Amino acid sequence: MIRVALDGLRSRALLSIGTLVLLVIAVASAVVGPAFTVAVGNSYAISRLSEAPNPITGRTWEFQPTGRTTPEEVLADARAAVRVPDGQHDLSVQLETARLPAPGNYGEVQLLARDDACDHLEIEGRCPERPGETIILAGDAEEDDLAIGDRMELGEPLGSLTVVGTYTYPTGPDLDTADLAALEDYWFDPARLASVPPTLVGNPERGGRVLPRRPAPYLVTTDHFEAVPSQDWVVRVDTLIDVPADLDARRLSDLGSATEPVPERLATGTLVEVSRNDLGGVTSDIERERRTAVSSVTPAVVSLVLVALALLSRLTTAAGDLRVPDLALASLRGASRPRVWLLAVAEPVLLVVIALPLGVAAGIGLTGVLIRAWLAPGLPLPLPPAAWLATAAVTAAAVAVCALAVRGVLSRTLADQLSGHLRPRRAGRTAAAAVLVLVAGTLVVTTAAVTRTSGGSTDAGDLILPVLIAAAFGVAATAAARSAAAWLARRRPLGTVGFLAVRAVARRAAGTLVVLPLTVAIAVCTFGAGVYDAAATWRASVAATQAPAHTVWGSELPMSEAVALTHELDPEGRWLMAAGTLVAQDATYVAVDGDRLGRVATWHETWTPGRDVEEIAALLTGTPLPTVTGRQLGLTVTVPRGSEPVTIEVRLRSVEGEVNGYYIGPFAPGTSSLVERVGCPRTCTVEGLLIGGGAGLPVELDGTFALGPMEMDGADRSDVLTDGGWQLTSADELQQVADEVATTSDGLTVRATGRGLAGLTAGDIPSVRPVVAGREATDSIGDVAGGTATSTAGQPPPVTAAVTAESVPFVGPQGAAIDYAMLSANRAIFDSEFDVRVVATGDTPQRIDDALAARGLVITTTQQREMERLDGTAYAIVLRLYLVTAVLVLLMAVAGLAVSTAVQLPGRRLDAASLSVVGVRRRTVLLSVALEQGVVLGAAGLAGLAAGSLAQWIVLRRITLGQVEGVSWPRVVAWVDPSLLSLVAASVALLLGAVAVVSAWATVRRARGASLREKAR
Repeated sequence: MIRVALDGLRSRALLSIGTLVLLVIAVASAVVGPAFTVAVGNSYAISRLSEAPNPITGRTWEFQPTGRTTPEEVLADARAAVRVPDGQHDLSVQLETARLPAPGNYGEVQLLARDDACDHLEIEGRCPERPGETIILAGDAEEDDLAIGDRMELGEPLGSLTVVGTYTYPTGPDLDTADLAALEDYWFDPARLASVPPTLVGNPERGGRVLPRRPAPYLVTTDHFEAVPSQDWVVRVDTLIDVPADLDARRLSDLGSATEPVPERLATGTLVEVSRNDLGGVTSDIERERRTAVSSVTPAVVSLVLVALALLSRLTTAAGDLRVPDLALASLRGASRPRVWLLAVAEPVLLVVIALPLGVAAGIGLTGVLIRAWLAPGLPLPLPPAAWLATAAVTAAAVAVCALAVRGVLSRTLADQLSGHLRPRRAGRTAAAAVLVLVAGTLVVTTAAVTRTSGGSTDAGDLILPVLIAAAFGVAATAAARSAAAWLARRRPLGTVGFLAVRAVARRAAGTLVVLPLTVAIAVCTFGAGVYDAAATWRASVAATQAPAHTVWGSELPMSEAVALTHELDPEGRWLMAAGTLVAQDATYVAVDGDRLGRVATWHETWTPGRDVEEIAALLTGTPLPTVTGRQLGLTVTVPRGSEPVTIEVRLRSVEGEVNGYYIGPFAPGTSSLVERVGCPRTCTVEGLLIGGGAGLPVELDGTFALGPMEMDGADRSDVLTDGGWQLTSADELQQVADEVATTSDGLTVRATGRGLAGLTAGDIPSVRPVVAGREATDSIGDVAGGTATSTAGQPPPVTAAVTAESVPFVGPQGAAIDYAMLSANRAIFDSEFDVRVVATGDTPQRIDDALAARGLVITTTQQREMERLDGTAYAIVLRLYLVTAVLVLLMAVAGLAVSTAVQLPGRRLDAASLSVVGVRRRTVLLSVALEQGVVLGAAGLAGLAAGSLAQWIVLRRITLGQVEGVSWPRVVAWVDPSLLSLVAASVALLLGAVAVVSAWATVRRARGASLREKAR
């Protein structure tokens, strides 16, 4: 029996090879799916732990010596006191003082000594070489007006220090990633080198206080500590996490975590752990993401296997068609039905047996290639039990498919066996019932998937949905092609070519049998490519949320000073923009410098479809605020007769971000001019005007007040009033009694009635500010927000959601973007409440990067770094299998189609030869065969594209394509990219068209009358 099967496989070599290839791919897919997902989980755990901030995964202790000792001894005692925990390595120590108050404006200072510190900083000048010498942060040197060679008097117990150099933390977009990682590992936490200005905490009217300035550490030699009392010494000990290359992500709990900070009293001092370690939280996130990533990619693996089985069914049926004469002959010679069955099934089962070891070897090899190409170096190749179970399941399914195909062949009538080809007939009850079950199941699963909430775990319905929809579309396409062809064949044909083509489609069942598996293959290809593209688009959106420009600098500066710094370094707004997040009661806001948003920031296309960043910037901003420069501000005011004298408060913001109100007046009834000294030697922004009593107190106002002309240092500046975009200040912000403001040729007129104040705000700033609200924040942001969120004491003004976005920079869909001028103009905002960043474009000059570093700013991330991090997550790597699936499925479809077409060639050549004998020209036959193939393959292509797009739209609403740290990130937008769909359609059309043309050419190439004579013998 085996010899007979081998002879049969050899005689149908092309068909046998095609079937074997499909079986190998199916078995290999069963191995690759589980093995690669486990490897991805391990690799992701390694990369996530390696890239996590050191304070989160490392451990830190503080050691304070007891008694008088030397610096060298205390460092040795600290090393001996710390027992490096399991999972940690690279113990490092540095000697420092506690924060101690210093006289003058120095604030609370700290000394630090560490071996080779200067080798890990950018130094101007030289490194300290002896006691009494120091290097300080370049920004602090500028702040304190210190130069190299100056002496700093720090008082007791620190004494005096001579500045021999300045330092900055190495940074910049051009810094190599490996060097950056080495720097972070050396310093453990670069934030320790940050300079923190005086910070206002809380509302000063409600007991708030100002925290003193904390300059960056002053680096000194270790010997210098001998002059400092030892009770002020602190040895900081750090260890880094040790991530082995063969880490098993399922055993992350073995890495350990920090202990409670309980002081341990030793003979040499006191040791206490002060770690911010959250390794437990990190490992929990890794495990959750690993499990979700595995479930997210399962539809791709299942779809690939099912497509292979579908094509296997078609090829097995084709092989059975070719064996019908042999099986009929065996039956006529007296072979029993079981023996005929055994003879029929022997060949496909033998192929399954041959394919099993080849598929396992191919799966292991492909997994190894993918691991070496995409995952962490040195990662071992895992073979989990799930891979063997999946292999067994696929093997059993392949045997079942072969048995069903053989059953279909053996159930044919004698007339079908004697005819040259199988003709279409009305479906039997079993086939009709199967189609009804398929359609009903597709509707049920699709409805359930659409109505379920998004973001849940992947279930069985999600796994089979792409193939289920594709099968339903394939059955419909097959029926539609046959019905349309039969209807057209009964009508008067438009020509010989068309008649022959539709007649062949209507009468040749083998030709339309390829529609179903081909539809499934094209649908899965479209689905896989679409999911991969959607995931890549989502990751780009997340990267733009976390890093909304090429480079993101972290800053301890107040928001107003950060804005002033960007304007100082980049007056034209080409490279820099300040941004700060503010947590309010109604939402989390990101305040941006709106005038620079369009030139500096990245605004992802999916956030506000149809609106680009320039439109968003124009929506957020108003008229540029007027500016003045000088020391003498003159103003002419006309006060209505019978009104009380008034004082005009002019609210000015300096380039340093400091806001001051200057009072000009009082102005008696009538027209008078006064001059007031103001502090604007450099440019100041005019934010607001207030008409009231002395010190801004309410006063009786009745009539029309005229303001202007205005002068600055004797020069006419009435344009401040005429072109300033002045609006009435919201009544929620003061006791507003003005009801109209108008522009004149040289100033403004304000009409007011009642006791109170007449407040004006520049810049066309409305009383209710426009914001771009994230999708999840629109419900909490009303036209006029309530409660303390609208209080003038440090919180945002009333806002309205002018545009809803899928995400906004830094805060995602749960926040709102607002222009900083809109937020702070003519209003008190607590700068200490902002988390401040400065974003920069990729072409920012090096001198500006150096200036930012000198001010103490540190690059926290870049957009490229965020993309690389997201592309290296478990989700991103696992989802590459969708792309692999799309390519493999398309190749399988083409290979299966080519084999199926080759099998049909003998019968088609006989038909072509018959037509040639009755006088039909070869060109007509060629065109008719090409048209027939084009109709059949075109129906499969259109159905596959439609099914894949629908499956993509449904499944993208369900599966998780990634996770990022933080509480808010953009959702996956369930839409079909027209450009990608066009690309897939063009590729499918090109391949199927090529198959149709080659099939037509091969059909007529050897179609001769001699073929009929040979057949007759």
